[in-house]
Amino acid sequence: MKEKRRLSSSIELNEFGDKKRVLVTVPNTGNIHKLVAMALLKLQCDIRYKLTIMLPTHNPYENNLHHIVLDFLKRGFDYWLSFDSDNPPINNPLDLISLDKDIIGCPTPIWHFKGDKKGERPIYWNGYDYVKEEDAYTEHDQKIGLQRVDAIGTGCFVIARRVFLNKNMRNAPFERKLYTNGQVNKGNDLSFCERARDNNFEIWCHYDYPCNHFCNLELNEVVRAFKQLYEK
Repeated sequence: MKEKRRLSSSIELNEFGDKKRVLVTVPNTGNIHKLVAMALLKLQCDIRYKLTIMLPTHNPYENNLHHIVLDFLKRGFDYWLSFDSDNPPINNPLDLISLDKDIIGCPTPIWHFKGDKKGERPIYWNGYDYVKEEDAYTEHDQKIGLQRVDAIGTGCFVIARRVFLNKNMRNAPFERKLYTNGQVNKGNDLSFCERARDNNFEIWCHYDYPCNHFCNLELNEVVRAFKQLYEK
């Protein structure tokens, strides 16, 4: 059995000898789940970093992220930690800063049920591998510890400042990729990860740091999904 790497619990300093500055954001539309609020309260007790917490409400979602990127660069933060208003981390994502990765995601369970085939798994984790032949993404298979992946969801992530110091990543990095007819080809999360890979940044997912995810589901859909799964 491989020994788990112990993440740093000491104070982290930046190049100027000060505590590393971390921007913590929860993009939202006016409502935040109570467990997200609890996660923010716990983060405030972490003395390793100098935290600034923001709850921006710009719409739509990509626009909100782009406003945050500008604030992040303008105010000189070292890292950006963000999680969605329905997506509270279970463990402390600030631990991941000591790994000094370009981009690292905390995996989140996603509900995805089309109902067009038996045995379809209705829930998957949003760490992805790219399938070149199909120009599409599939769920990363190895869900143990820190994993190199091709893409993550933007439900919860940590990004180092150096990513946005790259001029190709500063302007509209979360912009969706569209088909010529205007329909969405790649969402903001996959589009961002493709731009990051094109600019030689590494993307990681840490499966020891999962998130909860609160969604509204119609229960008959849940029944149909698990019935088809068990019928396989």
